[in-house]
Amino acid sequence: MSVQAAPSSSTSRGDLVLQPNYFTSSIYVKALRDDISTLILRYHEALNQPGVTQPFAVFKTVWTGMGWHWLQFRVFDSRSRHALLETTTRLCLERTIKTEAPFTRAVSLFATYLFFYTQVKSEAPPLHCITNIPIACDHYASLVDLADSMTSPTVSALQPHIRYILSRFRKDLVFLILPKSELGPMNPRELPREIYADGDTVFSEAQKRKGRPARREKGKKARVALEGLENWIAKQQIHDVDKEVDMAAAFSAYEVMKNRLLESIDAESISGVGQEVLDRLKEASRLVGADESQSVGVSRLERELSGPGIFKLCK
Repeated sequence: MSVQAAPSSSTSRGDLVLQPNYFTSSIYVKALRDDISTLILRYHEALNQPGVTQPFAVFKTVWTGMGWHWLQFRVFDSRSRHALLETTTRLCLERTIKTEAPFTRAVSLFATYLFFYTQVKSEAPPLHCITNIPIACDHYASLVDLADSMTSPTVSALQPHIRYILSRFRKDLVFLILPKSELGPMNPRELPREIYADGDTVFSEAQKRKGRPARREKGKKARVALEGLENWIAKQQIHDVDKEVDMAAAFSAYEVMKNRLLESIDAESISGVGQEVLDRLKEASRLVGADESQSVGVSRLERELSGPGIFKLCK
């Protein structure tokens, strides 16, 4: 029997460490996306100041002014640090997709480049670093053409820096090419992966948790289903009562109209019509070989003709 050692943390027992799932959760992801949007806005304002001749130097000033360089020291545990670095580069790189504005794509690429190449590579103590940035192949193809698409006067000054960054990434083999975006090749597939919400938050159908539902959720679903069934039965009962009332009213109206019709028709015409129907019915019985004396239809029609008339059969 072989004995395998369990994986151990890079921190000593008793230390408080941010877990890796913190950096893939909504707490970190949403905040970082807001910070990236703020970074783009601040850089746009700084770049529009008069006398700007070094766009990338201005970006580094805005970067350090917002405290982005301290993000490298957020956590030192290897597993958590790996999640921090991968999630941050992924969120920076996601703003470089083709549907974004050229300026936004350029600034996001600046952020990806600066964050990746400012990783702390210390030996005492040793800190974990990433050597690749995963990217989907269709995203990479659009990123390669980014410099050629920046021809407008507002972003043309950033074009040389974009070319240098992409060539540096290509030279250092930074990008780890993955299948197309539509296949969901990233890990995790979507960000944020963990959704943290208050106790009063109601999850929609798209936010349902995966896996076996809890007993509390089962009971809640059962109560909702029972209430829905009771409401449906109550509606059906009301509908049946209304239907009976409508049928009674319709039958009364039909009786009134029928009586009016009979009063407007001559009695001789009614008897003549009845006799003609009786003759045809007898002829039909003879054609099929039936006995007229045993025919229920013939006997009943003769009885009605001798009494109130054929139209009394209409109900």
